[in-house]
Amino acid sequence: MNNLVEVARLSDIRPGQMLRVVHGGHAYLLANVDGEILAADDTCTHEDAPLSIGALHGDCVTCSLHGAIFNLRSGAPVEEPATEPLQTYAVELRDGTICIALPDAG
Repeated sequence: MNNLVEVARLSDIRPGQMLRVVHGGHAYLLANVDGEILAADDTCTHEDAPLSIGALHGDCVTCSLHGAIFNLRSGAPVEEPATEPLQTYAVELRDGTICIALPDAG
């Protein structure tokens, strides 16, 4: 079962932009890809760098530290040096609020 959590307002993130949000001490990356919000962990699986300071190209994010590229729909690394996927999260919009589905604790 998933826990739907409000993390930002849709107005906080314009098309082509990314936003770092923190919930429960964990950092998440939100990306607005042509009006669709995608969510993933905001930490590169290669070197623990924040992806939100990288570059968004379509539905992929490039890490600013070593250039690893991840697909934000699947979490899959598409360019080395990263080899481990990112955790991605389902997104639901509710009255202008961005909610992400987090796994239940326990």
